[in-house]
Amino acid sequence: MSKKALISVWDKTGIVEFSKSLTDRGYEILSTGGTKKLLEKNNIAVSSVSDLTGFGSIMNGRVKTLHPKVFGGILADRKNQMHMEDLSKIDATAIDLVVVNLYPFVQEAVEKNLPIEKAIEFIDVGGPSMLRASAKNHESVVPICDPNDYNEFISEIDKSNGEISMEVRQKYAVKVFSVTTKYDADISSYLSSFNANYLPMDIAININKKDELRYGENPHQKAGFYASPNEDSSWTQLQGKQLSYNNYTDIESAISIVQDFDENSCSIIKHANPCGFAVGDNNIQAFERAVSSDPVSYFGGIIGFNAKVSADLAEKLVEPFLECIVAPEFSEESLEVFSKKKNLRLIKISENFKLSETMIKNALGGYLLQDRDQLDFDISKCEIVTKEGPTEVEMSALSLGWKLVKYVKSNAIVFSNNNQLLSVGAGQMSRVDSVKNAIRKISETGLSLNGAVMASDAFFPFPDCIEIAAKAGIKSVIQPGGSIKDSDAINVADELGLSMLLTKARHFYH
Repeated sequence: MSKKALISVWDKTGIVEFSKSLTDRGYEILSTGGTKKLLEKNNIAVSSVSDLTGFGSIMNGRVKTLHPKVFGGILADRKNQMHMEDLSKIDATAIDLVVVNLYPFVQEAVEKNLPIEKAIEFIDVGGPSMLRASAKNHESVVPICDPNDYNEFISEIDKSNGEISMEVRQKYAVKVFSVTTKYDADISSYLSSFNANYLPMDIAININKKDELRYGENPHQKAGFYASPNEDSSWTQLQGKQLSYNNYTDIESAISIVQDFDENSCSIIKHANPCGFAVGDNNIQAFERAVSSDPVSYFGGIIGFNAKVSADLAEKLVEPFLECIVAPEFSEESLEVFSKKKNLRLIKISENFKLSETMIKNALGGYLLQDRDQLDFDISKCEIVTKEGPTEVEMSALSLGWKLVKYVKSNAIVFSNNNQLLSVGAGQMSRVDSVKNAIRKISETGLSLNGAVMASDAFFPFPDCIEIAAKAGIKSVIQPGGSIKDSDAINVADELGLSMLLTKARHFYH
């Protein structure tokens, strides 16, 4: 008795050649729609699924393979006599091979921004159902969902007298469940996007390994970079060594910061914290200001820009040792300059680059999920709680500092003026130590705090931070407020002639 193959594919790569190979080896082919037409056009013998079921396609193709004769033929356990008797009762035959790939929901619906009523038509129902059924019954049925497996299948049957080993069957079954899981995750993610305030009860993460890294944060840790299938074009590495685990995290920080600013901006990231940032009339000015924030720490850092990198800027960037440059565009002339340093990593961020709106981290054997900290904040609406209000220049500096402080590890303190990060106090157990560290860095760089402002990611539990900052030259403060001792900090600010704004919003970053 000849074996039967059910073939219904969206991606028709190699399907004609594969189908011919099957018929040459005695397989009878059942098919539907466009796949059937293509095979007939190429003179391959094929029967219609509707001939098997006695039931045509209805509802514009929504229902065509969902029939007991199809699924009975796929799910029948050949070793179960009752199954085979039931199959005979409905005048159906066993199906030995299921070759199906799915409507490309992401490519055809999501990426093309189709309205939801059209997008849902690309949600495949019959395809995943047939794949799952064949994968469940892989001992009797071979499931194939990947055109890359066609040649292997033919080789297997040629060397094994038409049989397929259990090892190969199981491998194909695992691939099927992986593919259908990811497919469902794409659809779930798409539908969830219509309700930004909704956290799902269950999460299926659709990611593929894009890069196997040399190691993780440390050489003894394994690591890889995974991304959604539709994220391939969001950035491109133009040159340089393979990105490291730490490169990935720092690049995200570098590009996140500059994307918060409309002006030409440059960020410098070192060990997950910004050590330099500035805006300027052009990228060169922004870069030179950013370097002056910490001329020592920027060595070996990650540099981010929000505008095209020119050849003149490239000449400055190849002088020091840097890990990576990230920008939305590089001129052809700049690439020639960068080619002098083959190991320097260049990352081009595409126009459609978008940071994930959801953040996930491990905790207590499970996972924590939260929205990304991207608060739409209008600093002009902050409450001025001191007798003195900030000047126009100070308001600009406070806005810059408040945007930056959310990228500094808590406890976080940022000193800034209206165009530059002046100093950072990051990751201390005590907020006052963060203030002291920021002041110490100023003494090393030689920058002036006179007229500068201070941003804090959370409230001041005591007024000592205000006193120390004022003595160093700070003239205005922006902080969330919310401490039971807010009045102490406000009173001290008044005594010292400082202005203070309360945001009533916090920027913890752990």
